[in-house]
Amino acid sequence: MAQAGLEVVLVEAGPEVVRSQAARRFGEHEEIAETYPSGPDQPRWGQEDRFFEQAGPHPFGGVYEKLVGGTTWHWLGTCLRFLESDFRLATRYGVGVDWPISLNDLQPYYLEAEEEMGVAGAFLPALPATYLDKQVARAAQPWGYRVEVLPAARNSVPYQGRPACRGSATCLPICPIGAKYDASVHVSKALQVGAKLWSQEAVTRIVSDGKRVLYLELGSGQKLKADHYVLACNAVETPRLLLYSGHPNGNTGRYLMGMAGQISQALSPTPVWPFRSPQVVSGLTQFRDGDFRRRQAALLVSIGNDGWPNGSPPKVVKRLIEHGLRGQELRTALRDHVSRQVLLVSSCEELPSYENAVGLSHLLDGRGIPRPRIHFKVGHYTQRALEESVLIHARIFESMKASAIHHYEESSDPAHIAGTCRMGRDPGDSVVDANLGCHHWKNLSILGSAVFPTVGSAPPTLTVAALALRLARHLAQLL
Repeated sequence: MAQAGLEVVLVEAGPEVVRSQAARRFGEHEEIAETYPSGPDQPRWGQEDRFFEQAGPHPFGGVYEKLVGGTTWHWLGTCLRFLESDFRLATRYGVGVDWPISLNDLQPYYLEAEEEMGVAGAFLPALPATYLDKQVARAAQPWGYRVEVLPAARNSVPYQGRPACRGSATCLPICPIGAKYDASVHVSKALQVGAKLWSQEAVTRIVSDGKRVLYLELGSGQKLKADHYVLACNAVETPRLLLYSGHPNGNTGRYLMGMAGQISQALSPTPVWPFRSPQVVSGLTQFRDGDFRRRQAALLVSIGNDGWPNGSPPKVVKRLIEHGLRGQELRTALRDHVSRQVLLVSSCEELPSYENAVGLSHLLDGRGIPRPRIHFKVGHYTQRALEESVLIHARIFESMKASAIHHYEESSDPAHIAGTCRMGRDPGDSVVDANLGCHHWKNLSILGSAVFPTVGSAPPTLTVAALALRLARHLAQLL
């Protein structure tokens, strides 16, 4: 939009990130929560209850960053497109809802997004499968499972002034060299063509006359006026701001979706050498679609090249020391354990449910604004996929003759948050139209995974990027 000659202001509640400083903090603390300068008004890893009011039968574990570049600073980079069936779930399988747009509508923008983000395996050459990936592929083959390299927004060759990946295995929380894409790349490009950035400046309220947005109230007390506004927070903060601003649509905040994750770990009988690549390179995609989706969620299996949860070498050392190991015995045990760690993670689709929602809490944040109140329940449709995931993981571990097998019982959806301002043709069951224009406030567009009617099994980032490009084209013509 700035390239089209429009005056653009980006307003971001959080600060800019200095990559070297963030990488140093991670090295010192080895905790995601310590890597980025986060304030009290957001969830933190393992401490979601400090910000969310959990009001449902299941806790909602979605975390996000208030930063210039947002949560893309600590995403894994996996960049799969949605499938045609993801847009036509109700028509094809009789569950969920259909999107008001199709895969064909997004195809040119997917192509453009893959080029803009530098997606290896789509626009750039694919990354190589790791040694661990190949051992999992060998174990999966007798069961008819296929392991393939997944497309990722990570440079496989130098591209756009950023280096090729060097396998640091710290993609989450930070790529220390900038080979993995994050949204600060396009913030920088926008500033170069005339956009303005107001960082550490929270929007506290949207003021409307009932038909149009009049201005934004900012935490500093300023009022920001524009011809058109794009609300592009996330699927928690976007409905929270709309609800606090008196948005009249009864679907605002409804149909919250995450992506339930089944995590399983084991020890291979021989070394498989994790920690020598990006944290995820390959996975199993054959469970993303099929007639089974009439009763059970689609899922994507990822192979973790970062060992186990809490399985980094310093944490393994700590546990071994607690068991009394010292000296050469400690070194041998560390080398033996870390080199054999295998991690499988299945990300399972969730269906939209009106009862799963983001609302306003009676608890206030530091600015005196109601914190998010979240009612969430993982449905049977997704639970069946989690159970299927355990079976898939167990079969692969069995073929590997693995030991110390553990399937985590608590599912997790740490960063995939979607669905609370979904798009649709009818204002009676949606918040925005097919062009992401708000049904009720005519000079407001909403962008991000909040507009997803369904969530599929692919990470949402590439689809958000495609929708962003499509919206930018639409607004440039409109304005």
